[in-house]
Amino acid sequence: MQVESKKKTLKLGEILLNMGFITETELKLALEEQTRTGEKLGEILLRLGLVTEEEISYAIAHQAGVEFINLEEVIINPAVIRLVPYNVARENKVVPITTDGKSIVVAIQDPFNFKAIDTIEQITGLRVIVKVAREEQILRTIENLYGLHVSSDEDFEANIREAIRIQQLGAEVAPIANIVNLIVLKGIQLDATDIHIEPSDKVSRIRYRVDGVLHPIYTIPRKLHPSIVTRIKIMSNLDIGEQRVPQDGGFNFQLGMKNINIRVSTYPTPYGESVVLRILERTNIILGLEKLGLSQEKLVRIRNLIQKPFGIIVVCGPTGSGKTTTLNSILLELNSLEKNIMTIEDPIEYRLPLIKQSQVNEKAGFTFANALRSILRHDPDVILVGEMRDRETAELAFQASLTGHLVLTTIHANTAIQAIPRLLNLGVDPYIMAVGLIAIIGQRLVRRVCENCKVAQPVDIDLVKKFELEKYFAKDEKEYVGKGCSHCFHTGYRGRTGIFEILEITEEVRELIQRGAPLLEIETVVKYETMLEDGIKKVKEGITNLSEVLRVIG
Repeated sequence: MQVESKKKTLKLGEILLNMGFITETELKLALEEQTRTGEKLGEILLRLGLVTEEEISYAIAHQAGVEFINLEEVIINPAVIRLVPYNVARENKVVPITTDGKSIVVAIQDPFNFKAIDTIEQITGLRVIVKVAREEQILRTIENLYGLHVSSDEDFEANIREAIRIQQLGAEVAPIANIVNLIVLKGIQLDATDIHIEPSDKVSRIRYRVDGVLHPIYTIPRKLHPSIVTRIKIMSNLDIGEQRVPQDGGFNFQLGMKNINIRVSTYPTPYGESVVLRILERTNIILGLEKLGLSQEKLVRIRNLIQKPFGIIVVCGPTGSGKTTTLNSILLELNSLEKNIMTIEDPIEYRLPLIKQSQVNEKAGFTFANALRSILRHDPDVILVGEMRDRETAELAFQASLTGHLVLTTIHANTAIQAIPRLLNLGVDPYIMAVGLIAIIGQRLVRRVCENCKVAQPVDIDLVKKFELEKYFAKDEKEYVGKGCSHCFHTGYRGRTGIFEILEITEEVRELIQRGAPLLEIETVVKYETMLEDGIKKVKEGITNLSEVLRVIG
């Protein structure tokens, strides 16, 4: 085999540190988590969002003294696939690339997996030359090479046909479990945030929310819809006999060695129950302030703001705008052995080391307000309150911010400045609010133009005129749009990034809040770069385009 020594040299953590992928503090946190859980260091760093899968793979390749490759840029010899059966490739996470008759070049996630390398040598009778690639790329390439993207949809259709046949015979619908599994698996493959299973008069439609937009993928006969809903209810510990009122639950979906948490919500309609599955623990989410899409200036400002010993920072935006990811990235930034950080969330979406996280349980009476009262008796330095939904929670959060605690929370408001009347409407005392509030961060998520198919074209002048944006764009200004390709499901977009605005509460703004000044008066005083302006900067940088920015801002 090409990995000449079975002894590792530098440890993975040291390599990542030397390459500048992590800091000493982050390595220390990960090693402490490793002592607690026994997980591999790389898995911990990925789970905490401290590194990307590509950075881990690059460091592992360096550790083994082999080449790191991007499988999307590699030409694979189709004939070599016959040398390595699918089950061997999948089980060992190995992609055969090429052969010269004496040796075989393979891509593998772990070059120190000598058992896998030996297996390939025994099956092929060839010397194995190892390259390192990302696990996600390896698994996707295996599916493409062995035709599994096609067979996955074929499996779905085959299970539908079998379920109808068995149902017509009056027997138990055995394939329903397979259908539900394939529905969830497709969502994970697409990196969807939500899966919608929606009945109508003739069919049940299955749509996936990818990069903030719903895409119809499957339709199933309406007669199978009740069985699918029942299966999901059983998995989620919901009442299968109750179809008249909404229900909420959840289940864990086993994917290889990972447990993916799925939150379930049902809603009665005239055609049956509509179901939404939210995939909470998605595999591509990377935490860290520098990974959110903040400009350097905004990144520095937020880092300065969160170092204040007490006060409250509010992140606002609609559902799905990335508020939770921002708050958890702040927590990671603040995390240290010298601080006691506690949270109350609904639900816990990211599990963080050293941080005491808890989840709302309304049925047990464990509300945001009750949890916050308890947290204050546990000597916290930093408190995260998942959402300020009511007067009691808001008042307690602001009181905590005035008694030596840094409080982080979210609220539903369209812009940073509109969060001020929203907080007042919750019943927060204007004086307490003015004293406790440090800053309000407004944000949205915009889709990135697909790097694989992006082309330059003139900015849409009609949009510029309609929204009176002439001062931002020259007459011959260009922007990038995606033509659509297989990498982006022919949408022209792949991935998302944030656009932000930061309203710092100055003394002048405090005085206006204390005396109950109208919003229009406050707007004349505050000066900050708006989300629209941040989005326009990203248009000029080729990250997104104007129509996308206007779509999310409204």
